[in-house]
Amino acid sequence: MILIDYKEKILKFVIYINLLLLAMLVVKNLFSAENNNKEYNYVSTSVIESETDTTSIYVEYPRFNDNDEINKIITDTVYGYIKDFKTYDFNKSLDISYQVYYVSDFVNITFHIENTLSSIKNMNLLINLNNNEVSKITDLFDKQYLENEIYKLVYNKYPIEVYNIIFGQDVNSFTYIIGMDNIEVYFNQTDWEEYNYIPYVNIDLNESITYTSSSSKNKFIAFTYDDGPSEYTEDLLNVLNNNKVGATFFVTGKNIEGREDIINKISNSRSEIGIHGYSHISFKTLNKEELNKEISSTYDILHNIVNDKIKFVRPPYGEYNDNITSLGYDIILWNINSKDWVVRNENKIYTNVINNACDGCIVLMHDSYKETLEATKRLIPDLKKKGFTVVTISKLMEIKNYKNDKKTVINKIK
Repeated sequence: MILIDYKEKILKFVIYINLLLLAMLVVKNLFSAENNNKEYNYVSTSVIESETDTTSIYVEYPRFNDNDEINKIITDTVYGYIKDFKTYDFNKSLDISYQVYYVSDFVNITFHIENTLSSIKNMNLLINLNNNEVSKITDLFDKQYLENEIYKLVYNKYPIEVYNIIFGQDVNSFTYIIGMDNIEVYFNQTDWEEYNYIPYVNIDLNESITYTSSSSKNKFIAFTYDDGPSEYTEDLLNVLNNNKVGATFFVTGKNIEGREDIINKISNSRSEIGIHGYSHISFKTLNKEELNKEISSTYDILHNIVNDKIKFVRPPYGEYNDNITSLGYDIILWNINSKDWVVRNENKIYTNVINNACDGCIVLMHDSYKETLEATKRLIPDLKKKGFTVVTISKLMEIKNYKNDKKTVINKIK
């Protein structure tokens, strides 16, 4: 009897342990699922699908978790469109997909339409995330800028009759598909039946961009990298390209030989090249003739590779004398020092930049460290979440309408 009782106790204990382990596994899976939902399902997809003898409908539209106000705007728009579509009494089909783009404090939802009733292939909703209200394009981009760009592009692309129809119309009446680096503008509000197409133009945001003054949350920060090209420069350039941003690379002449292909890749990207001297010697120690040779020798090397007009110089160590202001270059320093060359630590580099980021700031980094490469991978998307766009020095000057007298050393562009 004692032996049987002992076996029963062991069996109960084993069952208890197994149940406990099973419960822990379930809790772990639930917790993981919850975390995954939070991370990946901020925007989910809803589908409307119906099929009758005369009508075929398949519509996808986004739903924003924990934002009923935006969801109501979207569903009212989508269901209103479907309701109008159903009123036509003949065979018809409708297929709608969508994309979501974030632009500063706005979200732009673009709907791509395959519709047997209309030649209109797209529509969009621009929503201000600060108040969850539908916005006009001029709440984000300057009205005069849009008019100038649109009318110029239409005039160059289409016959004068098309230009005459579009010219003078309210730019807020057009349809805008806002991407990362361009805006497609469709003129859906006009009946183009006699032309058998809907005119559109494409504004390249990499060439020109002017935000409206009321959109004060748009902030721009210039990334600069010194001392290259190096073994990490190409990887760093790929990171910038993949994020559709550019930076300014201040290259050292003695490091170019054998890496001419990297110089070409920088020149053919959104990024740009500046001069960091030939030998990385302090400009402060050089006379005017020596200084001119240090800069011109690097300029000649670069010019033979890419034929670019180099307009920016950064003195090594940030040291310079009065001789440099007579050479006709913009002298670029910085106001945020990542201290990557000192700390050689990805997290510290990241913190030094993210905690000091400001509109018009110029960030000093070096493309000769792997830690800087890894920090950059994190900085670009995280700065974007804070309303910043990473740009080149040239782009920052353009956006801020900054005119330099070539005699003032620049460490920030307001």
